Amino acid sequence: MGAHHAISGAAAWVAITSTAPYTLGLDPLPASSVVVGSLVTAGAALLPDVDHHNGTIAHSGGLVTRAAAAVTQTASGGHRHGMHSILAVVGFTLGAVALGRWEAQVPVFGTIPAGSALLLLALVAFATKALRISRGGIVKLWTGAAVVVAGVLWFAPDQLAWLPLSVMVGVIVHLLGDMLTKGGVPLLWPWIPKPSKAWSATPFLSRLWMKNGYMAVPVLGRTGSKREWVLCVGLTAYTGYALLATTGLLVVGPVA
Repeated sequence: MGAHHAISGAAAWVAITSTAPYTLGLDPLPASSVVVGSLVTAGAALLPDVDHHNGTIAHSGGLVTRAAAAVTQTASGGHRHGMHSILAVVGFTLGAVALGRWEAQVPVFGTIPAGSALLLLALVAFATKALRISRGGIVKLWTGAAVVVAGVLWFAPDQLAWLPLSVMVGVIVHLLGDMLTKGGVPLLWPWIPKPSKAWSATPFLSRLWMKNGYMAVPVLGRTGSKREWVLCVGLTAYTGYALLATTGLLVVGPVA
């Protein structure tokens, strides 16, 4: 589900970039980047579902995003096809890198990373809609996202170097989340190898590599199951803790 993908992305981001106790700190970043990046990665974790006509992205920007979802759904072969593969991880990440090379001169701000700013705008809008941070219409949604982007460009424009990492983490987390459900994903798309008859006849193995070639570790069962909700409640609590600890609003003793 959209909100669950978003909170999973945020949780992964704080785990990777924060150095607070009980985080991984694999790529330490300033507290401001951890906080902003958690929201941005929540939005990035929705990107593969741009192939869904009824997903969060499709409903985020009126005719524009609905059209984008329809085109992507057709071009990628449908929901949970091309946009849910390793190739999509590479494509989204390289796309973020390419956008980061586009700069422009604008009033007040001067030279800005225009491509990164537009990507940031979209990801923040997607995240705030999925997490129901913004409950107004489209204008309110994108105005709020624009305020966030303006703040980043004004106070910390150089920190946007982490945007491709945010996109990569978000998309990977999305695929992992879908793999935890019964539907699975075609990781190797457009090559979708099918298992042998012997493999498909084995109960446990047939759930990991299904007859249609999709791969899964379906510990959560169906999408939206109680197990999925329990997991995401835990991820929400973890994200909240990590953000508070990162910003110093919660003091936690060192891990023994």
